[in-house]
Amino acid sequence: MQTNKYKHYLDMHCHYDQITIQDIKQKFTNEPLIAIAQSTNIEDYRKYLEIKAENIPNLYFGYGLYPDNVLKKDFEKIERDLEEIDFSEALVIGEIGMDKKITENPFNISLQEKLFRKQIEIAATLKKPIVVHTRGAVKESLEILKSYPEVKTILHWFTAEKEEIEEALSRGYFLTERFAKPKIENIEKHLDQIFIETDLPVWQNGKETTIESIKESYEVFSKKYNMPLEKVKEKIINNFLKLFPTIDI
Repeated sequence: MQTNKYKHYLDMHCHYDQITIQDIKQKFTNEPLIAIAQSTNIEDYRKYLEIKAENIPNLYFGYGLYPDNVLKKDFEKIERDLEEIDFSEALVIGEIGMDKKITENPFNISLQEKLFRKQIEIAATLKKPIVVHTRGAVKESLEILKSYPEVKTILHWFTAEKEEIEEALSRGYFLTERFAKPKIENIEKHLDQIFIETDLPVWQNGKETTIESIKESYEVFSKKYNMPLEKVKEKIINNFLKLFPTIDI
């Protein structure tokens, strides 16, 4: 009997490095969930290798180094981390990007850009989508991404100005919403470019986030845009399968 692929809740961006393998298995066995868990450092990557070895259905992985790595180790060590990561085994390259909230030091920002570009180029070579962090650096991130039009891009929790959101959508980028942010005008015209996320373990609506919090995120999206929940679920899954046509749900 054919399963109903549209029953699933897809969490496009989350971090499972602090969750036990047993808990992940239990949730993905008993709930209609799909998720892409993404790394921010080499320790996350090593943890995800352990989780990936369990072959948990509908759980996928993104490998990448977050911009704060440039504040924690010298660039030679970062390059060794990049060499250790087998990006070919990832579904996406992420979480990568720029962040001026953690530093405005010009030298550190230049190192962030260097790391960001290196990982975009890896994605371009492997023909994999990227998941991009842009906190406090939307303008800079969009300017860098302009150089890589061939790379499919997902801007996670993209809280930007109206004009920047319009620019990103006009380039064909995907945007993720997290608990009602950002606000995307004329959403009906852009449903082909939308995903929903939790960014677990980041708290949501004053509450601790869990694997199942993605359900609440969908409900918030549905109410916010006055759209039936089933339509939202169908659209998100179709976007996922369009981006990853070889995946069988």
